[in-house]
Amino acid sequence: MHRHSMSRPVVEIQRVWFQPASSYSTYKEAGDMRSSGKCNGGHSWKRTLLLWMSIATGPAVYSAAATASEDNAQQIARCAALQQAQIKDTRIELAQALPAGSSLTKVDGTSATTSTPVCRVVATVSTAAEKHLGIEVWLPLADWNGRLLGTGKSGFGGYIDYNELTAAVARRFAAVNSDTGHKGKGSGEPGKLLEWAANPETLRDWGHLSVHLMTVAAKKLIQAYYGQSAQYSYLDTCGGVEAMTEVEYFPDDYDGVAARSPGIYYSHLMESFLWGAMLPAHQPDALLTHDALALLNHAVLQSCGGVHALEDGFLEHPMQCHFDPAQLQCKTGDTPANCLGAAQVQQAQRLYSPPRNALTGDALYPGFARGSELAWGAIQYHLAAYYAQPLLASAVFGNAAWEWTTYDFGADSALVDRKLGLLLNATNPDISRFAARGGKLIMTQGWADEVNAPTKPIEYFDAVAKHEGGIASAQRSFRLLMVPGMGHCGIGPGPTTIGGALPPTKYSPDRDVVSALQAWVEHGKAPTRFISTKYVGDKPSNGVKFERPVCVYPMESRYSGSGDRRLAGSFSCVKATVSR
Repeated sequence: MHRHSMSRPVVEIQRVWFQPASSYSTYKEAGDMRSSGKCNGGHSWKRTLLLWMSIATGPAVYSAAATASEDNAQQIARCAALQQAQIKDTRIELAQALPAGSSLTKVDGTSATTSTPVCRVVATVSTAAEKHLGIEVWLPLADWNGRLLGTGKSGFGGYIDYNELTAAVARRFAAVNSDTGHKGKGSGEPGKLLEWAANPETLRDWGHLSVHLMTVAAKKLIQAYYGQSAQYSYLDTCGGVEAMTEVEYFPDDYDGVAARSPGIYYSHLMESFLWGAMLPAHQPDALLTHDALALLNHAVLQSCGGVHALEDGFLEHPMQCHFDPAQLQCKTGDTPANCLGAAQVQQAQRLYSPPRNALTGDALYPGFARGSELAWGAIQYHLAAYYAQPLLASAVFGNAAWEWTTYDFGADSALVDRKLGLLLNATNPDISRFAARGGKLIMTQGWADEVNAPTKPIEYFDAVAKHEGGIASAQRSFRLLMVPGMGHCGIGPGPTTIGGALPPTKYSPDRDVVSALQAWVEHGKAPTRFISTKYVGDKPSNGVKFERPVCVYPMESRYSGSGDRRLAGSFSCVKATVSR
């Protein structure tokens, strides 16, 4: 079983000299995040050098730094003192002050760079001998906003996400992230056992407890460092099953929760991965190639959205589209590049349709929305081989070599439900405990999601509304945002700053989900409409290509009939006419 090393971790920190404040006024590739705690431009070269030495070498040179800046020295000393903090079930392995401009190596080998000085705490939470949850808590050295922002990750986790931490502290939040209780790179490998998934206890920790445990430890470290508790706590995570587990099982952890692209029915999500890859695995000519997907997508956009959809690259209202891929099936004399083979048509129809239990006929998970075709590469093999196979082989079948192409959507589906349902799923529509304490939930889902079929959040919201006695009652604590043209947790042909990974043009309640949660929780201002941005080339530094409003379900965005379609103001929110 993968375990955390109990020795002090080695982290690559690149030496970056402090520079004048103006050098840090912009956090590139992250919008207009404020960079706090910068060195004053009037610092002499010697004072800057002494401050860097104090941060790089620790307590041994605090006295040298004290003559340069007593405040900075006190912050550094208080950070180092956390090494001796006594936190229940938590071992502090490292407490170090990092200057702005420090680079940390991410799991993929690239670097994340801090834009503000922080106290970085590396710790291991162990509630039992075989359980080791690695966490990092980052505490702004100056200008803390008094709030905690918990962050998560999608996939299987297994690493600390430094992108999430650097973005959070740039906004002056104290931030926390975890490795979800094991070491990995976010996915599995075909034929290789996931040791953490083979053990029901560590599997349960991964599925239900990791975010809760990291949150409890983070709150105690905040108290130890700042001498006061966080005034408010928020959770923002791609991997909405983490967020929904917190809402349903640990409602006291967070005041506001942003659940992005939530795979809340996780066990059935794995079955949808198998469903999407099964036909090409048995019939290779069914595979929808890159060119075939482009052909299909163009036909869908042209049929259901016309010239505007072709220009935008996505459908505004995909559930009103019922294009039949059989229209593209090759006929005698057709050029193969301009049509689909019979098996390819069957595969397209299969991906639009829900996987079904072979014994009962019940839908296991929704099908994909029309307009999402360009991103269907992974669902036809990768998601089955690198996610469903390793997880089910380890946690359900107990055999690393289990062959996923033999999956029985009847008998095996029942086994998956028995072994994984209670451990991994977060589908309870009763969120009354969270709502009763004033908790607020904003769930975002892209219509072009290529991983989680997009209508599952609608089904969940409708179930919550039924439980609460109506939409208005449910919306007192829960808002759902369906985002046209957005893929899984962002990126896609449409605007992706609401619910995605790219930053907004500014952090305001109408352009950022976490800011909206703050306004709702702290000031009672519930969100009704957002503005999402499409950047040129999906790079904020390239400027804005166009914007669209994102409406609170069951409302949807409609063009007003006049005005520049590149501007959000040319659209309004009207009641959705969803056709399933």
